[in-house]
Amino acid sequence: MKNILKFQLKDLLIGLSVYALILLILTFTFISITLSHDNVNINLNGNGFANAIFCFIVGIGIYKEHCQMAVMNSVSRKDFFKSLLCVTVITGILCTLIDQVLSAINRLPGLIPANDPGFTNNFDHLMVLQMIYPEFFETHSAAIIAATSFLVEFLVNSFLFIIGTLIAGIYCRMPKKYRTSYCIALPILGFGIFPMLFTSSLFYPRAANRVSDVFLGIMGISSGNPFLGMLTFTVAIVITACICYLILRRTEIA
Repeated sequence: MKNILKFQLKDLLIGLSVYALILLILTFTFISITLSHDNVNINLNGNGFANAIFCFIVGIGIYKEHCQMAVMNSVSRKDFFKSLLCVTVITGILCTLIDQVLSAINRLPGLIPANDPGFTNNFDHLMVLQMIYPEFFETHSAAIIAATSFLVEFLVNSFLFIIGTLIAGIYCRMPKKYRTSYCIALPILGFGIFPMLFTSSLFYPRAANRVSDVFLGIMGISSGNPFLGMLTFTVAIVITACICYLILRRTEIA
């Protein structure tokens, strides 16, 4: 497993380094403009969401190539899957660290307007958590909030990575003649059918309220408990990973 893990990490770190470098360049460019103009404040917003999308895309992108390389070099599918899980965890941690560093940079005192000490110049992951779990933020120390924020973001990144892996695994598993239709159906499903279902639920308020109550409950939003949401993401990751392994065992790489 060590050889395939080294190969995957090398491939991953190259892409991740380029991605992080681009974000840092953008961040410091915006900072230099902000510091050189008193009435101007621009910044890189939503970098935490960019990291989540990056994890999702990487999960899709590396699966087939790395799996094919593993099979060609007589690496068992079990070892490849273990390596893939390690890469999932490492990617989630590194992307979360990138977001935490950029968020800390954007919160430097010199970047906050003097006439508005309550100004927030970056709509990031922490702000979203604060809106979802306001009571938790009011009753816990900064250290606990920071640790919880890190773990939640790590789980979200890991979940999206493994979802991307599942999508790629299904693509590799299906016959070639259906792959084009699959690629066309995915964006239609994600950006067409799901929004339509969400909109149509407005005409059935009772059913929509039940689904909403269940979702808010399992995510810990209704109780103000982010740890329940973390548990939900952990269970979702484990279930998705098991499905990925079952697909991998039956996949013929071509």
